[in-house]
Amino acid sequence: MYPKYLSFGFSLLALGACSNDAPQAISSSDALSGAALLSASCSGCHMKGNEALVDLSERSAEQIEVSVLAYKRDASGQTVMHRLARGYSETEIAEIAAFLAAEPTGERDE
Repeated sequence: MYPKYLSFGFSLLALGACSNDAPQAISSSDALSGAALLSASCSGCHMKGNEALVDLSERSAEQIEVSVLAYKRDASGQTVMHRLARGYSETEIAEIAAFLAAEPTGERDE
């Protein structure tokens, strides 16, 4: 139901909550990268097979980045995408786009 990286992320959070130690930051070399965490919110709507919304599995990083930046810069936009896009920096948007474009087709629907 959830993508592998999202399920793994929830497992890490649950394990961290059970620990007596202070939480540790996840580095980019860990199994769950920062870009994977940032893009987790995308998979809820933009997964393979969701006919109501755009499937990002066939989009290039540049196409995804340009689209999300357009939402971010549209000051009058009121949709969920406008609100989500405004929450990310341009660097984070580039990282998300690169991660989603590099993910093998079909990974998001498992």
